[in-house]
Amino acid sequence: MPPDRITFSGFILDLDKGRLFDAGNREIVLRRKSLELLAYLARNAGRVISKGELIDATWQNVSVTDDSLTQCISDIRRKLGDGHQRLIRTVSRRGYMLSAESAPMSALDTTWGPGSTELKPSIAVMPFETEDADQEWFSSGIAEDITTALSKSRRLLVVSKSYSFAFKGRGLRGDEIARELGVRYLLEGSIRLSGERVRVSTRLIEAGTGELLWAQRFDREIADIFTIQDEITEAVVWHLELELLPEERRAIQQTRTDSIEAYHYELRGRQLALDLTKPYLVLARRMFTKAIELDPGYARAYAGMVLCDCYLRDWYGEDIAADAILSLADEALRLDASLPEAHAARGFALFCDEKYEDADLAYRRALSIDPNSYDANFLSGETLGRVLGDRQRVVSTFKLTTRLRPDDCFSPMQVASFMAMDDPERPKWARICFERAERAAGLHPENAAPLHRGALALAYLGEQKKARSWLARALALDPDDFVTQYNAACMYSVLGEVEEAVRYLESAVGESVSQNVLERIRHEADFDAIRDHPRFLQLLRSVGL
Repeated sequence: MPPDRITFSGFILDLDKGRLFDAGNREIVLRRKSLELLAYLARNAGRVISKGELIDATWQNVSVTDDSLTQCISDIRRKLGDGHQRLIRTVSRRGYMLSAESAPMSALDTTWGPGSTELKPSIAVMPFETEDADQEWFSSGIAEDITTALSKSRRLLVVSKSYSFAFKGRGLRGDEIARELGVRYLLEGSIRLSGERVRVSTRLIEAGTGELLWAQRFDREIADIFTIQDEITEAVVWHLELELLPEERRAIQQTRTDSIEAYHYELRGRQLALDLTKPYLVLARRMFTKAIELDPGYARAYAGMVLCDCYLRDWYGEDIAADAILSLADEALRLDASLPEAHAARGFALFCDEKYEDADLAYRRALSIDPNSYDANFLSGETLGRVLGDRQRVVSTFKLTTRLRPDDCFSPMQVASFMAMDDPERPKWARICFERAERAAGLHPENAAPLHRGALALAYLGEQKKARSWLARALALDPDDFVTQYNAACMYSVLGEVEEAVRYLESAVGESVSQNVLERIRHEADFDAIRDHPRFLQLLRSVGL
């Protein structure tokens, strides 16, 4: 269940009742917006949050200035006696951060109470490095699983991998990363696969001093990868003078498959599914199917299969029954009701069946388990946000997923798409999209997805010649793909070439797209330039919109 209370520096924030108490259990009265702002800071304790994100989260669908935010911050500091800004820090030119000692009550020891000064050790597991870009799917999976295992300890505060992974490729020092994340320790590592062998090197560092607390290299058969993960977890908690309780050890074992082969197939499937093109979705589904054959109790693989089936049905007109997809989602939940990806998958399945309210409830359930779940945030924005035409929801959600997954070029493209043309932040998000697409295209030149997304980003940036060149490469690779043609229509619409935009849109729609896709077209921000075009209107009428 989601935590209903958050404690920080002796204060208790009751999220269910919307009330704040001090160490003596006396209520501190805050204005409603100030309380909502404090709750958002507390849920994201230890992370620097930009002014824009705070405004988006607190004043949804309302236009306010930075002054409103500043007044609320001042109100909170005054009521909490935080005149020296030790609790809520102002980070120059970046935003605000609540002290990282804040945490949900359910994540704290049962001995914790108001007024206690004992803090749990805090750690972030950084993305493991690899020399081969084609092995990143495996190295990321290992680091993610170690993060999950460490988080089972109630005596350790572990930063979500979604935040720590966002530092990948930024070139910051360990102490800078730790300061931004608000943690004392960092676990770093590297992985190298060679045939049936795997080499894992790890090091535990006290970030503030740079002291190396522990380091070890494992050079073993790849079948021993789960044992290596367990040994790393044990070493970390031992060097931090902690220990795993028996029930915590059992919980670690329950979160994964016993089959190393199934694990490999599931990790690879998730990496492939990110591209959202039909060939990659079909291949990803095969990976998930193979994982389930090897381990019929693998909930994450079932959730991955749902994602593939939903996109294949909704975008590509594949004849997959909605009930069959929902059955897969229900099986994932039966196997692991605590898995946020399973709830998100069920939300997507319900969305494909046009049960929007039920889908929204499923997404909310996933986010209550893990507010930083990439799947839950991404799917809720991509489905309900876009189809319902909620631009604010789309922008705020995809800003978050951009941070949560450094290799995602789709999310920053959506942020730029749904921002106003004159928004000063729009070029920044378009540039993020293009840089990520450029890297992905270099790693996988046979894949059209980063090319047509990069082309659209270049159109946002006004680089018309380069945008056309990138789109031509995408069309040469996959000319009949729905998403390729859809993004071609978007690009030409942004460039003001309305006839080409409508031609590609007509080709993309065909006769087999779903009602959800048609609603998506109705609310597509990039089609503003062709919205009054006679052929665009005729296209909508021909499909009953």
